[in-house]
Amino acid sequence: MRNPWAGSGGEYSSAHGDRAVVSGSVRPPVWKPGAQVVAAGGLPIAFAGEYCPLWVVGAHGGAGATSWARLLGAGDAGVSWPDPSRSTRVVVVARTHFAGLRAAQDAGIQWASGQVGRVELVGLILAADAPGRSPKELAPFRQRVAGAFPRVWLVGFQSAWRTGFAWDVPLSRDVRKVLKDMSLIGKDE
Repeated sequence: MRNPWAGSGGEYSSAHGDRAVVSGSVRPPVWKPGAQVVAAGGLPIAFAGEYCPLWVVGAHGGAGATSWARLLGAGDAGVSWPDPSRSTRVVVVARTHFAGLRAAQDAGIQWASGQVGRVELVGLILAADAPGRSPKELAPFRQRVAGAFPRVWLVGFQSAWRTGFAWDVPLSRDVRKVLKDMSLIGKDE
């Protein structure tokens, strides 16, 4: 199996420039659990007693898992995978800086290695770490990381989240798009 992080990947739609969603028509190959990938380290696994049909997992601290979980009406797993003994869906959240992309890549490798049990990986929300365009040097890496996830949403910097809770401030177009897409997941499959 070809490593989706090693070569050129999918195509980003240009509707929102740097904040575009990876198009569904041309995608890098997506790994499946047990794809003969070995993961060293990674996120811890939490054995929560409650069941939630969708969990938000932060690939790293400060990724925004709590905000996205609240907006999506999902469980907040923090920086850990939910109970792997139950079939559940997960969306991973990371920032667009190098460390955030690397953490998202590590989470994707850990999932592909089969270490997280019956977790269905829904996608990755990449939230901008600063206003403005992301450094162009990170674009190839971001595209490789996107290859580990079935869907990727790139969300611009949310300045309103700095002065209030994400769920208490008006939602940007980027955030509304993610919420709409997430509400449709599973209905078209």
